Amino acid sequence: MNDLYWFNPDNEMSVANGGASYTLPGNIAAMADDLSFLPACLAADGDFVLVPEPVDAFFLDRFRDLFRKDVRPVLRADLSTLAFGRVLPWGWSPRAHRVLAPAVANASPAFRRSPAAVWDDTCRDLRSRVRALDCLRLLRGRLDMPCLADLPAVCGSLEEVRRLAAVRPVVVKAPWSSSGRGVLMLRCGPLSAKEEQIVGGVLRRQGFVMVEPRLRRLLDFAMEFELSSAGAAECLGLSVFFTGDGGGYEGNLVAAQPLLRARLAAILPDVSLLDGVRGALTEVLPLLFKGKYEGPLGVDMMVYEDSDGRPLVQPCVEINLRHTMGLLALRLAASLAPGGEGLFRIRYSREPGVLARLAAERRTAAPLRVENGLLRSGCLALTPVGEDTRFAAELFVVHEQ
Repeated sequence: MNDLYWFNPDNEMSVANGGASYTLPGNIAAMADDLSFLPACLAADGDFVLVPEPVDAFFLDRFRDLFRKDVRPVLRADLSTLAFGRVLPWGWSPRAHRVLAPAVANASPAFRRSPAAVWDDTCRDLRSRVRALDCLRLLRGRLDMPCLADLPAVCGSLEEVRRLAAVRPVVVKAPWSSSGRGVLMLRCGPLSAKEEQIVGGVLRRQGFVMVEPRLRRLLDFAMEFELSSAGAAECLGLSVFFTGDGGGYEGNLVAAQPLLRARLAAILPDVSLLDGVRGALTEVLPLLFKGKYEGPLGVDMMVYEDSDGRPLVQPCVEINLRHTMGLLALRLAASLAPGGEGLFRIRYSREPGVLARLAAERRTAAPLRVENGLLRSGCLALTPVGEDTRFAAELFVVHEQ
């Protein structure tokens, strides 16, 4: 039986809201629709992807030719008439369970017995940023890293946040948010009226905030894992991603694992310490999630610079209990010609027609070149782009001669 994928970028927002009938903000709804075919990059031959409307036939044929797999778009009306092995949204939430209920009912018996088949308060707690703090506490006994001596704090009042920000720069994070949303960077000193308003709003809506030291970031990266039904954590590989000044996601480097490791080795004096981090996480993640979650997860990390200018590693900035752009980049790397590198990114324009025009210009300026069935260079749209498209996913590939 083949699996069903669904792109729901509202995952953490829906978890924070807690209601199955949660209504998506306009931009997020547009992103979900425009990028609905994106999980096809994760899917296997014969799998299904839930889309809001039929996918352009020319785009589908090109996707099948380039990636050598037939991923079948389906509409919500089809969910009750098809059988699925597993049901795999980008991430589970109350809204995901409501939308995908007909598919879950038609899924394999093994899937219906899995933790993903139901939603309760435990599921919500698992997806809180507090789990990253739990992970760091467990890593303390397995790793010797300076950042583990100064862990994030859980603050339930504005006064607690004021007190921590008065002595050092900090980052304030909402317990449930993602991709840089719900993150506030604070300088050392008193909070402004606007900052107090933002923090106070999160406290009212979610009950507490996470406050952690603000580090001098050099590079963002992650380790991608798969948790089995038996609770074992398998590391699938590294991913390197890019964020803006406010922490928002901007894109992923797409390359073979040795090239990604070399990128880290150019910054870290001893890149082999990542092997120790990987080993520790394969022990710690089952302690946190065995019997409660199975499937993909990403552990975001950071190379940062201490006050003496030494590059160090923060081994667990966040845990994403869902599919991630890093996992998608890892899968895309398998489609590159040897020695190739790519940049995966999401483009946005509020104006109709702009992304369609830019996509046409890039096809002319950087035509896609394929060598022995692998992508060698050029720009590739990973989702359909039309006149009304506001969000588009693309891969730009280069090849060193």
